[in-house]
Amino acid sequence: MGDRRKYLIDRIVWVCKRLDDKGFGANHDGNVTAKFEDKILATPTSTCKGLVTPETIITCDKEGKKIEGIGLPFSEIGLHLAAYKVRTDINAVVHAHPPFATAMGLIGKNLRPSIPEAIISIGEEIPVLHFYMPGSPDSENAVATVLQTTDVFMMQGNGVFAVGTDVEQAYLRLELVEHVAKIQFYAQSSGKIFEIPRADLEKLLEKRASLGLGPKIKKMGDENKQISGEVQVTIDMIREIIVEEISKFIKS
Repeated sequence: MGDRRKYLIDRIVWVCKRLDDKGFGANHDGNVTAKFEDKILATPTSTCKGLVTPETIITCDKEGKKIEGIGLPFSEIGLHLAAYKVRTDINAVVHAHPPFATAMGLIGKNLRPSIPEAIISIGEEIPVLHFYMPGSPDSENAVATVLQTTDVFMMQGNGVFAVGTDVEQAYLRLELVEHVAKIQFYAQSSGKIFEIPRADLEKLLEKRASLGLGPKIKKMGDENKQISGEVQVTIDMIREIIVEEISKFIKS
């Protein structure tokens, strides 16, 4: 048997190199984590992804506290922990700032792929979460909620966030979102983007489901009844949006 911890660390380093080579972040942008047994392997804070090495990967407990390694946990590790807590099928998280998808997030525009392969891989629509201050509990609740319906999403002012059963899958989902966003940006400059007919879209989504792709959410009756708490988070967020819209109306 091989050394799984070493293998995961090597994959994290590989993803960091890809993020840097692709220009998916500047300065210290982005972070990568992976589950290992009951621990979390993570990139350290304040480190350029192009300079991440196996020796710099830190090990944290399930609460995000460092157990060993060089450097300190990054400030938004709570977003990653929220992902691991809400879905047991998530084993890795990749967060970065790829330019085209990050730009779409800034204007609050959801991404609807018009490429069949992308729909099968990442779904019908990639949502945008509105802005939250980094490290806020609200941002962690929002991440836990949106991951009930998607594996990758954009955040206003905070790039793209992708999850997967392994580090490579999480990265490839983020890479694909950026690829589609870039294609659609160029397409929009030339004319109206083609939309796949609904009947064909449904067939693509059926194919996606048959491949076992998409969020694996626990149902009522599972041992920890997790979904009830997730639904409450959704209700709270809807209530917050309603209050915000009413306030805007009154002020206007």
